[in-house]
Amino acid sequence: MDALDTLPGLKVYDHLPPTVEELPAIVVALHSANYTDLTFTFRLLLLAGSWDAAEQESTVLPFLEASGPSSICALLNADPGCVTVSAGGIGKHRFAGVDYHGVVISVTARDVP
Repeated sequence: MDALDTLPGLKVYDHLPPTVEELPAIVVALHSANYTDLTFTFRLLLLAGSWDAAEQESTVLPFLEASGPSSICALLNADPGCVTVSAGGIGKHRFAGVDYHGVVISVTARDVP
């Protein structure tokens, strides 16, 4: 969470908020936990508000790049315990009763001592 908070222009929610007030935003939720190998999978929902296709891509794409100052993947992969597994395509996602354009990112984190 602290690392995601360093990305410029991105509101980070560490819980499922009743509404999303600022966009772009990312909502982080625990998806699963494997206590055998101490890995935890998180679902990150990256949300943009615009319905204009060109605008939504320009808002979301910098966060989806493999590297760069706004790259979620590069930021999380810099942590030795994190691996960004996948990011889906940009599409419509319903959150808190509202439709947003966004992307689901799956991240696996290992509890590294």
